[in-house]
Amino acid sequence: MSHDVIVVGGGFAGVTAAREAALRGGSVLLLEARDRLGGRTWSAEWDGIPVEFGGQWVHWHQPHTWSEITRAGLRVELTDDAERSHWWVGDERRDGTIAERDAIAERGWSRFVEGVRDALPNPHDPLLALDRLARFDRLTIAERLDELELDEEERAVLEAELESLASAPLEDAGAVSVLRWHALSGYSLALTQQTGGRVTLAEGTGSLLGAIAAAAPVETRLDTPVAAVRARRERVEVETRAGDVYDAAAVVVAVPLNVLGAIEFEPALSEGKQEAISLGQASRGVKIFLRTCGAEVLENAIRPGHPFGYLDTETLLGGGTQLQIGFGAGARRCDPEDAGSVQQALDEILPGYELLGATTHDWVADEYAQGTWAIHRPGWYTRHHAEMRRLEGRIVLGGSDLANGWAGFIDGAIESGLEAGARAAALV
Repeated sequence: MSHDVIVVGGGFAGVTAAREAALRGGSVLLLEARDRLGGRTWSAEWDGIPVEFGGQWVHWHQPHTWSEITRAGLRVELTDDAERSHWWVGDERRDGTIAERDAIAERGWSRFVEGVRDALPNPHDPLLALDRLARFDRLTIAERLDELELDEEERAVLEAELESLASAPLEDAGAVSVLRWHALSGYSLALTQQTGGRVTLAEGTGSLLGAIAAAAPVETRLDTPVAAVRARRERVEVETRAGDVYDAAAVVVAVPLNVLGAIEFEPALSEGKQEAISLGQASRGVKIFLRTCGAEVLENAIRPGHPFGYLDTETLLGGGTQLQIGFGAGARRCDPEDAGSVQQALDEILPGYELLGATTHDWVADEYAQGTWAIHRPGWYTRHHAEMRRLEGRIVLGGSDLANGWAGFIDGAIESGLEAGARAAALV
């Protein structure tokens, strides 16, 4: 079963790469391990409420995504800021407006990102000033925090913000993950917050994915996990776990970095790529949805070290009920099936609300994700980024984790797909 291009992985990167190769006239086969397209994005319903279990937010500062939204004629919605804000300093809860809380965050954040304009003068070309970026690239977020002079309140607020951003223990996550997001957001904390949590697609992320998938003829096979990719002279063979073998002139492998190690490559990938794959990326957090009953108010609460230490009202559902979204640094600390422990955790960050239900998708346990969005470890840009993007014969590695710009976002996935699809088509 021969094709011009085979794409492994049906997230936004893989679907975009397949489209790009097909639009260039190639016959394209897309193989996806799950029973759906979308990868780490997943529009679904929970208890009659539409939710996004994975990637959710978009923004006009994300150029590839915005172009696709425009092309597809889709509409976005802007959520309102919280009416009440709460932040914890030790065991003391402090209350105020979101502007008051953000003013505290701004003081710590500004110190954290000091020097980023020199280190990332063009955030879509992260290696442009690598000699200046290197001093940050060797640091974890925790190590960068320890370099700063912050009072107790500034440190608590900044830690909570960073834990939600990193989706990982701050001792594992690279500091450049924060600097990159900040630089891509116009070197602004306000825009950094908005790009990651205020603009959504009115019909869900699935609407954009569907528009990209429908734009070119691509043969798609779901429930088809890949076991091996083998280079054979001028062709590449792809073997599925079921034992089916397909071949093509070029192959795009667009799966998360933490999943690449589950695929056998023959010949083996370069030593540099193997080192990067063994290192993996750091995220192992949780995105949890809570349906609660209490005051009918848009809430925001943050608490460092909490199982879901960034909690925000997503939607007021009426009758005193609301949908809240929480983000935490460790998926193992949060079991939505244990209502008692979730209620206790809710009381510890936003007392006064009764838990009616909770749900999440465990992206860490998901064998086709093994983590949430890309948060690279220290040393990624100085040692691994360029090598992971280098062609391996007729094999192109892609995916949001390897993007130059918005790595870990839908925009990074689309950027990588655009590039990978064009590179693969050029090999045909």
